Amino acid sequence: MTDAIGAPRSGRTPTINDSASKAIRSDVHADNPVVNKARPARPALPGRLLVEYFSDLGPVSRRLDVVPLGTLVGVAGTVTALSQTGTDEAPRALFTVTGMTGESAQCTVDTEHYLDLWDFLVEGVQIRVSGRVRRPMANEPGYIEILAIQAAPAAAGTAKVVGA
Repeated sequence: MTDAIGAPRSGRTPTINDSASKAIRSDVHADNPVVNKARPARPALPGRLLVEYFSDLGPVSRRLDVVPLGTLVGVAGTVTALSQTGTDEAPRALFTVTGMTGESAQCTVDTEHYLDLWDFLVEGVQIRVSGRVRRPMANEPGYIEILAIQAAPAAAGTAKVVGA
């Protein structure tokens, strides 16, 4: 006894692991552009990185864009973009921390803290940062004004903390 495509029938219902059903699925979808079309990656949006902070109810993890202004937050990720701004007398840095999901957060280091923290500001380095949420305008994504940077666990024991 054979089925519709000529494969021998064993008297049981074929499962998804049967070689005949695999052949059917692959043949049916081989030239289907809808099934085989690669989904475009969702663009990473700045200000949506998951951050941790303490609320009145204890520790909370939320996206940066919904955390209240002025909240002290912490986040870990990789430095993916770095821009040194300001002058030689008043250096500043803007950088992006990107998490494992591709979401990111913009961070700033002001002149007062720049010299204390500059050695952690290297693209591709994994860091943990702490700072205050700032938002220039209500409808724009927030950013983190950095107060402390810590290297990833591989470089344990290296941390710089500056006064708030």
